[in-house]
This record gives sequence, C-alpha cells and structure tokens, in this order.
Amino acid sequence: MPLLSRVATTLYVFGRELESAEHLARILRVHSEMSLDRSQPRPGRFWPAFLELAGWPATRSARREKAIGLALGDTAGPSLARSVEAARQAAQAVRPSLSTEVFEQVNLLYWRLRETGWEGGLYDHLHRVELTAQLIGGLIDDTMAHDEAWNFVRLGKFFARAAGVTRLMVRKGVELARAGDDAVAWSSVLRCCSSFEAYQIRRPAVTRPAVISFLLFDRACPRSAGFSVAESLLTVRRIDGAESGRPPHRALGQLAALFEYADPAEVVRSPASFGSRVDRLAGEVARALREAYFQPIELANSVMEGLSRQPQQQQQGVAGS
Repeated sequence: MPLLSRVATTLYVFGRELESAEHLARILRVHSEMSLDRSQPRPGRFWPAFLELAGWPATRSARREKAIGLALGDTAGPSLARSVEAARQAAQAVRPSLSTEVFEQVNLLYWRLRETGWEGGLYDHLHRVELTAQLIGGLIDDTMAHDEAWNFVRLGKFFARAAGVTRLMVRKGVELARAGDDAVAWSSVLRCCSSFEAYQIRRPAVTRPAVISFLLFDRACPRSAGFSVAESLLTVRRIDGAESGRPPHRALGQLAALFEYADPAEVVRSPASFGSRVDRLAGEVARALREAYFQPIELANSVMEGLSRQPQQQQQGVAGS
C-alpha cells in the first residue's frame, strides 16, 4: 500500500536529519583538530568559514568557543542539537514504520546530547555522535523491511549526503585554491567525509584535483556526492516501480548525469560554477519530489534544499522544517 504523504515526508526528514547530524559532528570534529595547528592560513577567518560551511550566515569574526557553541547548541540556526531533535520528533511521528532497535538508538542519542556536555572532551563527544548515527544507519538497513518506508529514509539520507559533500567541496575548492596541493589541508577534507583510507587505496597522492574529483565523482566511494545522487535516483526508481518516467525520476536523472559526465578538470578550475549548475538542477529535483510525494503536507514546502545553496537559503529551509 502506498504511503500517506505525511508519512513519506516524515520518513524523508528522519533520514535527512540523521545524515545532517552525522555530517555536522564530523566536520566540527575535524575543524576543531585543524584549529590547533597555528600554521593554518588566515586564522581570523577559520571559524567564520566553518560556520558558513555549517549553514550559518556569513560573519566577519567568530572565536572557537562561540563557533562550537553555535554548531552544537539548541540555537536558532543549524546545529547538532536541532538536527538530532528533529530526527527524534520524526521518529516519534512514524514509530510504527521503524524497528525497535532504530527507535531506541535515536532516543538514546537525543538524551545523551541533552544530558551530557562537551566540556569533558569535544573529540569524544562528537565521535560518539558520529558512531551512533552510523549505528542507526546500519540498523535501518538490517532491521527494517526494505519497503517504501525504508526507501524514503534512504532518499532523505543520500540526498542530504550529496548536499553536504557538494557544499563542502565547492567551498573548500575556493577556500583552498591558493594552498595548492597542501596534503595536510586536503587530507582534512577527506576526513570530513570519512574517506581518507578509501582515497589512499585508490589514489597515489593527496592533491587538490584528485581529492575534488574523488569526493564529487567517484562511484565506488559511498561518501561521494556522485554516489549519493546515484543512490537517490535508484531509490526513486524503487519507489515509483513501473512508473519510471515520472518527474522525480527525470529530474534526478538529469542531476545524476551532471555528476556522471562533468569534466573533473573543469570543475577543479571553477568549483563555484559547478556548484551553481548543481543548484539549478537540485531545485528541479526539489519541485519534482514535492509535487510527487510531499505536496499535500505543509512541511513539503521546505523539505528539500539545494545541494550547495548559500547559508541564508539553507537556514530558511531548516527553519521551515
């Protein structure tokens, strides 16, 4: 039986917010470690640049403690606490669609963040969030029926992953352009996507062109944007079944084709231009998904975000959720 639009929307949000929480915890952990290296270029812009990457409006200055507090806390903008709370609220709303194991771990993650602070150790705090989110992802695959509910969770997960990785690569491609092939800086970018070891196995050296190409286009890396868009397309195909010509299929097919056939060398030269093209196609995907699956629900008006939109636009999307 096809899912109600309300249930489909909530399952999508559940997958999206879990992925967003894991991604934010990881990039905050890696950037916190990087900030201890005083050789970082333009140290006064380090934390403002991180906040923009995390989805906050541009700011001229921000110290480490303030940036960490904003990224972690229950604040008006995108934060770890808000993503986990949104995931838990979604899980409560669709409790019959989730396994007991999934729901228990989501609830545990929520209360762990509520009851324990990070002052005792930021690294351990963030690492536990990452591991718990990854555990939940494994439980979703291993304890839930691979039915329509599961597919909507995966759609939210992989489209959010594509968004996070594309935004990261577009911003880092511009931010680190002057750094050239700084192996330390680009290794940190790989670590922001849990892809350092996967990269080392497949590439001989850490260079700017190779990292950008790997994290955007490599189809064997489950953390790459290209892989995530392709998985989103496969998920929509499973949801629609024989109706493979529906608008979500066509829109995601066009976005997947962009990642499939883009010239990596051209993207390395102009990452912002590639990000703009992705944004345009992502907007078409957003409209197609909303009209096909989410239209009757008010939440659907803001359920989708562009893959590399500006922070102000991202913040509006989160607030609308």
